Amino acid sequence: MIPVYFLLQEPPAKIYPGLVLVAMLLVMFRQVYWTPRISLILIAGELAITLLLGYLFNPVYLYIVFIFSNQIVRLPLRWMYVISVSFAVSALYLMYDSGMFAEFYIIMIMIPPLFGGSILPFIMRASLKYKEMNERLELTVKELEIKSREKMLAEESKKRMLADISHDLKTPITTIQGYSKALYEGMADNPEQAKKYLKYIHDKSIRVATLIDELFMFSKLDNPDYATNKVERDVCEFVREVIVEYFDLFAEKEMQLNIEIPDTKILHRFDQQLMYRAVSNLLENALKYNPVKTDIFVGLTSTAHEITIKIGDSGTVIPDELAKDIFEPFVRGDRSRKEDGGTGLGLAIAKKIAEVHDGKLVLDTKPERGVKAFVFELPRIR
Repeated sequence: MIPVYFLLQEPPAKIYPGLVLVAMLLVMFRQVYWTPRISLILIAGELAITLLLGYLFNPVYLYIVFIFSNQIVRLPLRWMYVISVSFAVSALYLMYDSGMFAEFYIIMIMIPPLFGGSILPFIMRASLKYKEMNERLELTVKELEIKSREKMLAEESKKRMLADISHDLKTPITTIQGYSKALYEGMADNPEQAKKYLKYIHDKSIRVATLIDELFMFSKLDNPDYATNKVERDVCEFVREVIVEYFDLFAEKEMQLNIEIPDTKILHRFDQQLMYRAVSNLLENALKYNPVKTDIFVGLTSTAHEITIKIGDSGTVIPDELAKDIFEPFVRGDRSRKEDGGTGLGLAIAKKIAEVHDGKLVLDTKPERGVKAFVFELPRIR
């Protein structure tokens, strides 16, 4: 405002060209954030206008340099030197040419703009660099803290997982050892009892093999470099084929299957082996952790953005405190370690399979039908 005030004190012959120069200065100031080359040209133009105003009117106009000094710091360092030195030399010449050296207070007035144009940009640049460095350092510290917490949680999860694995393996192995020792030492009184012992050994060995298979699958899916074998196929037909395999099992528990799958084809690229594992795990979960005569709902819907497979039921309600951890390894519906035939990895594996397909698996505890539903979402990639 000070330079404009001085300008308005000039005669009309100087006011008009001065106002034009000020207008040009403002236009350049607003457009200075273009490409580096254009920015350099505009800043050079602003500098020229500032010096011209100082030469035609009053050296006080050199104060305008403070307006665009924050723009100069955006230039490469070599151009900052050129601009600053050019301004310093021109300002000194202007002060000398105006004959102001005889007035000491005028010299004192002109020192700030001379300082602002020649030195201030470098101070500002250093300050900005220091601020940026501090911000980057703070960001790095936060990232390290997050990674440290994630690592700690991962370590705790691994320890908990190892403890669960050892527990789940120890129980059937102990049973196998006990009954095999009884057979070896001839403790079976009759063939029927020996046959019973052999059945126990067979059942427990299957459980151990199943657990090892589930652990192997979980560890493979947990590897970020795991490669899937995706092929395009009708999702509706695929899900129907999986459900058919469970008809008899649901019938044995007098469970009513309610299936809502479109008759039209819905094509999508997916790994059939993994998807079979995921859908079957969800069906087995509904079969295993619900009482007899439970209604089971299986639905498939499709939009322009995603395909949704929903498997719900009217059976056992999952408490809120359990729902948040339901997809963690070795978490089971009843929080017990009883011999229910499950490994506690089924839902964790299903979730991993959803993730390797860029999708997600979530638990809906308030579905439209039933008391809970597992929702498997696959994004449609065009």
